[in-house]
Order: sequence, then structure tokens, then C-alpha cells
Amino acid sequence: MKFSNLLLLTCGFLFLSLTNSFATHIRAGEITAERVSIQTLTYRITVVGYTDTRSSVIFGPGEVNFGDGREVQLNTEADFTLVESLGNQIEKNTFVVTHTYQGPGAYTIRFREFNRNDLTLNMDNSVDTPFYVETKIVIDPFIGINNSPVLTIPPVDNGAVNKRYIHNPGAYDPDGDSLAYSMDIPKQQFQRPVNNYRDPSSSEFSFNREDGGVPPFLTLDPLTGDLIWDAPGLAGQYNVAFRIREFRKIAGEWIEIGYVVRDMQIIIENSNNNRPELILPPDLCVVAGTKIEEIIQGSDPDGDPVKIEVFGDPVEISSSPADYQPKSIFQSSPGIINFEWQTICSHVREREYQVRIRITDQPRSGPALVDIKTWNIKIIGPPPVLEDVEQQQGRSVNLQWQPYSCSGSAQSMQIWRRLNSDPYEPDSCETGIRSGYELVGTTDMDTFNFIDNNQSEGLAPGNTYCYRLVAAFPQPRAGESIVSEEICITIDVDVPLITNVSVEATGETDGEIFIKWTPPYDIDRVQFPGPFTYELLRSTGFTGNQNRVSVFSTTDTTFTDTGLNTENLVYNYKVILKENNTTIDSSSSASSVRLEPIIINEAIELNWEFVVPWNNSVSEFKHEVYRNRNDPNAQDADIFELIAEVDVTTAGFSYFDDGRHNGVSLKKDIEYCYFVITKGSYNVDLIEYPLENKSQLICARPDDDRLPCPPVLTFEGPDCVEFLSDKSCGFNSFVHELGWDPDFSGVCDDELSAFQLYFSPDGEEGVFNLIGTYSPFERNAIITDLQTYRGCYYITAVDRSGNESERSNIVCVDNCPNYEIPNAFTPNGDGVNDTFMAFDNPFARCPRFVLGVEIFIVNRWGVEVFRYNSLSSSENDIYIRWDGRDKNGNQLPAGTYFYSGTVRFDILDPALQEKKLKGTIQILE
Repeated sequence: MKFSNLLLLTCGFLFLSLTNSFATHIRAGEITAERVSIQTLTYRITVVGYTDTRSSVIFGPGEVNFGDGREVQLNTEADFTLVESLGNQIEKNTFVVTHTYQGPGAYTIRFREFNRNDLTLNMDNSVDTPFYVETKIVIDPFIGINNSPVLTIPPVDNGAVNKRYIHNPGAYDPDGDSLAYSMDIPKQQFQRPVNNYRDPSSSEFSFNREDGGVPPFLTLDPLTGDLIWDAPGLAGQYNVAFRIREFRKIAGEWIEIGYVVRDMQIIIENSNNNRPELILPPDLCVVAGTKIEEIIQGSDPDGDPVKIEVFGDPVEISSSPADYQPKSIFQSSPGIINFEWQTICSHVREREYQVRIRITDQPRSGPALVDIKTWNIKIIGPPPVLEDVEQQQGRSVNLQWQPYSCSGSAQSMQIWRRLNSDPYEPDSCETGIRSGYELVGTTDMDTFNFIDNNQSEGLAPGNTYCYRLVAAFPQPRAGESIVSEEICITIDVDVPLITNVSVEATGETDGEIFIKWTPPYDIDRVQFPGPFTYELLRSTGFTGNQNRVSVFSTTDTTFTDTGLNTENLVYNYKVILKENNTTIDSSSSASSVRLEPIIINEAIELNWEFVVPWNNSVSEFKHEVYRNRNDPNAQDADIFELIAEVDVTTAGFSYFDDGRHNGVSLKKDIEYCYFVITKGSYNVDLIEYPLENKSQLICARPDDDRLPCPPVLTFEGPDCVEFLSDKSCGFNSFVHELGWDPDFSGVCDDELSAFQLYFSPDGEEGVFNLIGTYSPFERNAIITDLQTYRGCYYITAVDRSGNESERSNIVCVDNCPNYEIPNAFTPNGDGVNDTFMAFDNPFARCPRFVLGVEIFIVNRWGVEVFRYNSLSSSENDIYIRWDGRDKNGNQLPAGTYFYSGTVRFDILDPALQEKKLKGTIQILE
């Protein structure tokens, strides 16, 4: 009898244990989101759960939170349900729910359901732990349509003890966004990890790698998504989670625009089975339109049958997808599949296509093992075809090309230009343009020509301009074509060519520049027989017509301009061609050469700039750098020596002087003086080359420790009230106008390289941040788009050694607060003066810089009828807008009411930050 009772009790416990085990079921899952309309913000939300088939529990009663405050039960709200058996005691449960968002935003979609299946080793009490996954989508009109990544490989593969385990989700992005992968921790609800999660590769569960090495590891490749555990050491059931993040290039920067989290289970068994192996073709790069035909091979070391499958973008895309044969069958080892993909123009994109190949064996016993590898395929655009280039009036050229073969997929045609030819052939799979070219224009794909007039300045006569085209494809897929072949044209010399703008003397008031130009060699002598005169125009700066003056009129082709500030200023010149005092045309402008030093420890870096119409980057003409000898016995004629000849085609317009030319290091207490001679050419045989032009003379000392004096800063704009006198009540785009004067008095360093302007919105004691860097020639700044008028500034001077002065005087401006309310209103519903509110007209009475208003209104007996505090209001409305009703919504009778309150202002002066309100209000009928 006792034995029978004991047997019954034991069976009862066993039944309860089995029932509890079968009541738990979720192994893995994820959520994806697909936008179904470009007109509305409607998304198809797909929740996928992988369940244990030994459980009798049905997947789906969990909760889906859409991230916008709405939540539904999955099994009652689903539009679509599908259950598929995947083998290995796993079912795939797919639920689809449609949801429309009300506006742009970042939404985290969450799914949570009880329970995970029992006996997961690397967390505590998995049987009573909820299953949770999430997906984030960003809806933003600026970034365009956004769908979440799609996962094509289910997490159904088991592993073996002491054998490397690999999984890849086979993720692809329907929009062509870039994907990145990172590990996560399984969760039981939002931002709450499962209890006592442990890394499966820790010493508790793993002891060595497959090859016997240590330590074991669990890694996730951030680019391919390969999840590798090398190697499990203990049979059992584990869960891991990882995040697939999507990025899109917006305004030149990669921005994360969403992610999908997969929580998955790994079941490890004891087995002698060996993992099968894949042999992939090499990575490919093909031009759109190419048909790819490749063989993929695989074998099993144990001779077991193998199945080879293909996942990823190429087989998922809707337009001309890839295919392979045979599909989903086991073959005798070794096995092969034939992969085919007819590529088309819409396949072009910046990133490679990642084709995931999975091989699975079929052992006689034990778990099937897999290997997964990634095969990369790049699809690039074909090269555009240039047809002709022809010179037009105004020294412009008309460039023509054939209709682009991928015009239906490309977005724009880029036109690139350079001086002189570079007849390079692009390398295999090279797209876009190489350095040395300038982007001069873009067109749409229905345009087949481009007029290059050099931004209305005209191309420089005598120069040879060479063009290439690149087709650009739209975001988010992006991508570029192979560059076109080169086409070149030399511009006729029908105007004067400036050949020299050379600084012959450096000084603040006695500087000299030598200018030389040619006659118009190719001018039409029938139309313009001559004789010619030339008017020389001078402006300050590398380009433009700032401070333009007419310097001289002559029949000669040379002139020395004197009385200049060549020490501090750059000048540019233009020659006007005239016949009988009638202007025919003008030359291109050309600037002087500006040399600037950068002080480095026991060295001086020299950099020179210019804007000239000839080519100053010619490999056979080296730019020369001269430095003073520092020899007291040297004669004037040889006080400077040549210390370097710079090949600017490789080194750029820069030279680093650390004494290497003679092996003598620079000394900190010696001032070194320099000038450079640039050398260049046109593509005109009648001119003697090279064209040589000197920079100004500059001097500097290594490790200069003299500080500049701080400048004197002034605020030059209108006061706050004056500025706002014609601005609406809601105006919030303010402007500050500042000016400064440098101080070169005393022992301060007067060789400046920049001014730096600092700003604090919180007064003199606030934190100042650098907001602008200005050239040593600038003396003012206009700061725009400020949210308020208040703020404080100081400015510093920076010398050529990088030394920064003490800060200048601090200049502050403050907001001009205002708040006015009426003393009567008529809440009679006629649409005129119906509410008691702050004045919103005229502009002089507008509320300005109000943080909040609190008001308390009572009747003549002191009974409260209305109370309002905008700081606690959800709308933060400072206007009050009382409709004349009491706290219960009853219309109050006409009469006199009394108010008191406080208005708080956004202002630097603490004494003015708060104002008391007190007075009477008349409710009129």
C-alpha cells in the first residue's frame, strides 16, 4: 500500500513537471517593420517567434507596443498568421499587424510574451522569464522612406560540443541602407535584462576553441553579421541576443535610423559529427547589365549528404532577383549549386551585396551542423560616354554626351574639370573621380550637355581644360559609375593673358607688385584691327572686386604697382582690353602669392596660396623656397639662399623647414625670413616658361612664446528694443553685430594668424565657447540665427606660432522683456476681444522673453474664480486666454474682478527676472 502511494505520488510530480515544461515554448524571435504607403505613415509590423514544438502552448497572446502609446494583443489584432515547421523541434510563427503613426518620430516597437522555454543554462529561471524583443524605426521626411532590416535565415541550427558554432541572420535592408551588427543581452522587458545572464563563452560553459587553443570566444562580426562561438564546452540550451543597426548617409554623415534585435537560442549536443565546408567563388565586381554565372561547392568531411542554400539581398530583391539550383535538397558530398544573377541598372549601389551561403550536413545521428560564409558582389554603373566639347562665346565651352545607359536608375550627371590632361584608366571596380578634378556642375539624367562658363567668369584663355563625367545614383543606395574617358579643349587667346603678379617689395605702405600680361594673340584682327590699350584694375583679396580701383592705362604690357600694403594684404588684378577707348573684353583675374608660416617645435611650416588663371602645378617646374642666411657678413645680394625646390604636384604648396637642407637645426631665438617663387605655365607656345612670381617676405621664430595683445571688442548693432520694433511677437531669430581692433602696442607679437570669438548665453560668469575663427584682416562679425538677444562675448588674437592672447574685454547685451495685459474684455462670443489675454499687437506691446506667467483672479468678495500657471501648463501658453468662466465652467457676470500674479523673464540681470502683476479686470457685456 505504501509502495502504491509512493508510485502515485512520484507519477503525479512527473506529470506536473512535464506539464510545466510543455507550457513553456519561446526559443527565439524578432520584429520587422515595412512601410506600406508613401502617402501615409502606415507600417506592416511582422512579429516572428520560433517555438518549441514539444509545447502545447500556442504562440501569440503577447503584447505589441508600437512605441506611440498604443498597445495590442498579438493574437486578437493580427491581420495575418502563419505557422511553419522548420524541423529540429522548431516552429516559425509569423504574425502581421498593421499600424498607422500620427506623425514623424523615433518609435521603439516592443513585443513581450510569457514564457521562454525551460532549462536555458546561461540565465536564471528561464521557465518563468518573459520573452522580449524590440525594433526601432525612425520616421522623418528628411531621410525619406525607411523600412527595417529583414532577417532571412532562421535561428534553427544546433551545434556540437567542442565544434565551432556559426549563425548569420542573413539580414538585408530593402532600402539599401548600410547594416552593422553588435551584441546585446536578452531582455525580459524594456531595458531589463534577463536575470543573471552569462556569456556562453565564459569558463562556466566553454573550455577551449575547436583547435584546442584558449581562450574560447563568442564574437559577432560588425560588418558581416557572423555570430561565431568557438567553441561550446557543455551540452545544453543557451540564449543570446544581437542588434542589427541600419545607417543612412545624410548630408555626408552616417546616421543611425533604426535597428532590429534578434533574441535566439543555441542548442548544443554531444556529437562526433564534423562541420561541412564551403568553397566560394572569389568576390566579384561587375558593371550593371552583366549576367553572373558561378558554381558554389560544398563537401562534408564525414561523407554525409549536404544541402547548400543562398540567402541575402540578391535572392530577395523584387527586380531581377538571383536564382540558384538545385534548391533545398540534400546532395551526395561533394555537392554544388549553380548561381545565376542577371544584374540590371537598379542594382547599382555604393555597398557590396552580401550573399550568405549556408551548407548543412545530414548525419546518420546527432545534430546537423552548418557552415555559413559571405560572398560579396559589387554592382557599379557603366561609364558615361562623352561626344564633343566646343568653345562658345564668352570663353565658355559646351560639353555634350550620349544618353546614359542607366538613366532610369541614376539621379544626376556630375561634370568634373581639371587643368591639362590626366589620361588615366580607372582600376578594376574603381568608381567616381580621382583627386585633381573640380566638380563644376551637375545635370539631371534628361540633359545631355553642359555649358561651362567658370561661374560667369569665363575660362582662362591659353589653358587646356579636360573634362570627365560620373553618373551618381540616388540615396539611400547611392553608388557611382565608372568615370568617362577624358575630353579636352584649349581656350583661344583672344584677350590679354596675365603672366606675372609678383611681389617685389614687402611693406605696409611701400610694397610693390610687378604685373605683366600678353597681347590678345588670337583676337579677330578683321573685327578688331587695333591699336589696343590696356586698363589695369586692382582689388584686395584672392578673388572678387573688393576695394576695386583703376590703377593705370597704358599701351605697354607691364606695370609696377607701388605704395601697397603687401605685408598684410593680398591683391588681385584684371586687365581690360580696349580699342579706341571702347572696352572689348578683359583678362581673367590673377592674385599675388600669399605665404604664411606655422610655428612648430624647432621648425617652421610654410604654406602658400594664390588664385591664378595659369597652371601652377606642373611637375617639371619646381617652386622655390628662399630663406635668409643669418650671416652678418653676407652682402645684400646674397642675403637669401635657395633652401628647397618643391614638386607641388606631390607635396602641395607647402614646405617644412627643420634645417634639413643643410643639417643645421633651427634655433628658437633666431628670426628666419622667407619668400617663395611659384612657377607655372599656360598651354600657349608663344609665352616663355616658366611663369615666375614671388610671394611677400615673412619672418618668424621657432617656438615663439610672445603673446599677442588682446583686441578691443565692441558691440556695433542696435539695442534690443530698437531691433524688435518691427518684429512680430513670435520672432526668435536674433542678430549680433560685433567689431574689434587689434592692439599692437608694447612687447606684444604683432604677427597674427587669426582672431577667435567666444560666446556665453549666460552672462559674464557663464561658460564661453568658441563660435568663430576669423582671418587677421577681418575686423567685424555678424552672428545670426540666435534664439534670444542676450549673450556675452570676448575675443582673442592668435599669432603665427599658435599662441593665443589673453581674452579681451567682455561685451554683453541683454534681452528687453515686456509683458502687458488689458483691463477689460467682452466674452460674448462675437469673435472680438472674447478672452482676457496678453497684448499681441501692436509690436511694441508684444510679450517678449517671457518664461512663464502665473495669475490669480478673484471676484469683489475675494472668492477665487480663475487660476493659471503657464509653467505647469502642457502648452506653456504665456497669453493666459481666460474666457470669463469660473473654475466650474460657468459664465461669470459682468463686473470688476481683481488679479495678482507674477511674470518671469528670460534676462541676464537677476533684478529684472521677475515682475509682480496686480490690477483690475472689467468683464463687459
